[in-house]
Amino acid sequence: MIFANKRSESEIIAQILYSAEKETKKTQLLYKANISYKHFTKYFNFLLEKEFIKIKKQNNTTKIYQTTEKGEHFLKDINNVLQQIH
Repeated sequence: MIFANKRSESEIIAQILYSAEKETKKTQLLYKANISYKHFTKYFNFLLEKEFIKIKKQNNTTKIYQTTEKGEHFLKDINNVLQQIH
């Protein structure tokens, strides 16, 4: 991270993908990302649209999400880049 007090978009995406490696609820992902609901929604919708996260289970009241294989590859690539710039 270049600036000690700011996370990059890549770091936020990586945190969401990492948090979703194990089946989890959307609210838990929001808490782990530690960003506002408004910003989280943009990132989350992007990850769903690009199929980096999928709905793993669903019932009438709850959806459980998980990182996809495509998301795992993306997470690995982001981590490699972040390690090089740190």
